[in-house]
Amino acid sequence: MGFQLGGTNVLRVCKMPIQSLAGLADHYFLSETGRFDNSLGWGPEGLELKGIVKVTELQLERVEQFMAAAQYSIAVNNCEHFANYVLYGINLSSQQHTWWKDLGAEVSSRLQPTQGRGANYQTFMRQQVAELLNENLRQEHIKRANQERIDFWKARGVDVK
Repeated sequence: MGFQLGGTNVLRVCKMPIQSLAGLADHYFLSETGRFDNSLGWGPEGLELKGIVKVTELQLERVEQFMAAAQYSIAVNNCEHFANYVLYGINLSSQQHTWWKDLGAEVSSRLQPTQGRGANYQTFMRQQVAELLNENLRQEHIKRANQERIDFWKARGVDVK
């Protein structure tokens, strides 16, 4: 999971209805394919980074700016604000312009806990460190298993390379 820097934009704003709110609100995210597997979003727990997301330097800078300045709010700094800011540099959400989206936002804001600006970085960094440690552990397990196989065959007079 992480960012891959590229020279040209490949992301687009994608949305899907929030099922738990019977479609009264939508979740917006950035993706190259329109799917969640390699996507970038913003929610009550801060940055939502799934898989490898290709971004430009400007987009990465905007992600950092948004994280540093914004606390999640369904009305002021929601997922659509984030997606539009990262992609276009405009902090804009059209979800608040219909009564049913307003209702969905109100219900959602009462049900979802949010975290502060400082916690945005802490949660993201904790996630990145955990993934790095897990990958290092996985690599160490592979190395150990390979060495055990080499030692097994070496004890039997077989040279394994």
